[in-house]
Amino acid sequence: MNEAKFTLTPQNARGVMRSIWDNLNGWFENGNLDITIRPHKSKRSVEQNRRLWKIYGELSDKAWVNGRRYSAETWHEYCKGVLLGFDIKAMPDGTEVKTPISTTTLNTAEMTEYQNRLIWEF
Repeated sequence: MNEAKFTLTPQNARGVMRSIWDNLNGWFENGNLDITIRPHKSKRSVEQNRRLWKIYGELSDKAWVNGRRYSAETWHEYCKGVLLGFDIKAMPDGTEVKTPISTTTLNTAEMTEYQNRLIWEF
C-alpha cells in the first residue's frame, strides 16, 4: 500500500473508522504506518479553475507590456510567482532553480483570494 486518504465527517465516521480497522493488518505488511489528522480544506472547485483561466485569457487578450502581449500560460506562471512566491531548490552544480508556487496548493478560500488579487493588481 502506498497511501490511503479519507475525509472523515460526523456522518461517515463510524464506517470509515471500521474500514481502517478492518484493513490494518494488510497495511502493516509493509511496516509501521504514519497517521496524520488535520482539518479538512476543500480543494479549489472546477468553477474556480474555469474562472482563473478566463482571467488569464483576458490578460492575454488585453494587456500590453512594453509593446508586447503574452499568452495565458505566461501570465499564469508570472502571476503565481508575484502573488504566491517561489520555491527555490539547490541544484548539484551549486545553482538554484526558482519555481513559482503552484495554484494547486490553494484551497477554495485561498483560490478566491488569489483570483481577487489578480483582478485588482493586474
